[in-house]
Amino acid sequence: MKAVGRTGDAGTNGEPAVATYAVLGDPVSHSLSPTIHNAAFRAGRRRARYVARQVSAQECGPVLRELALKGGGGNVTVPHKERVVPFLDRQSPAVSATGACNTFWAEDGLVWGDNTDVEGFLEAWAATVDGMSGGLRALVLGAGGAGRAVVWALLQAPRVERVLLWNRTPGRAAALALQFSDNRITPVREHRDVGAEVLVNATSVGLDGRGRPVDLASLRTVPRRIIDLVYGRGPTPLCRQARELGIPAVDGRDMLVRQAEAAYARWFGEPPPRGVMARALGSQDW
Repeated sequence: MKAVGRTGDAGTNGEPAVATYAVLGDPVSHSLSPTIHNAAFRAGRRRARYVARQVSAQECGPVLRELALKGGGGNVTVPHKERVVPFLDRQSPAVSATGACNTFWAEDGLVWGDNTDVEGFLEAWAATVDGMSGGLRALVLGAGGAGRAVVWALLQAPRVERVLLWNRTPGRAAALALQFSDNRITPVREHRDVGAEVLVNATSVGLDGRGRPVDLASLRTVPRRIIDLVYGRGPTPLCRQARELGIPAVDGRDMLVRQAEAAYARWFGEPPPRGVMARALGSQDW
């Protein structure tokens, strides 16, 4: 798989048309992807724009293909990361492994998909556990598209001894463990009794700014680090409770930037201008 730069079809004046990139999901009104990608497009002088599009389960695949084949591309967020895979002509090893796609584009008339959540999470994980000693156990909440990417990434990360996987529907966690066929993965039915150094929220709970996937105070063993893939206009409920308990916690903004930088590289064959996305995200009023 190779990445190439594209600017869209020729416009009426002979100049390349502005290519449209989009994040596809439901909901998407909270997404900061347009903010950071448009900042990178401007800094990189790309004739492109990035928008958020709320699409249904029936619409997401056809919309993905239309955007890509018109010279654009984009990203996929909850709850469509798994649903769009059948609409890809080619897929990266990360998509094949996780069964989920979050980044798409076209090359030579074929629609490609990748899962840059894996790359983004690995970088966020390394930064989060830096300074922690010994082998690590991770408790992952959620076995959907994001959870699949997290589990796959953890199996490649150094020093991860055990991945404890919980899902509201236990059968889904068991099926994911069976799919990856790695004896380090253990599905759990009750996360309150599980001891883990790091807790990762890969569910969408907390997206509304109110709920949290677990009451940290109710856990038998309190984690030493929290990674919440959810982000919003302020600290997530899970991160707020973690900080009240003195637990270092990061939300999904860090991973958002890291996976977005990887997506940009897939689309254009080179990384975005250094630091632009992080600065654009930092300029938001939290």
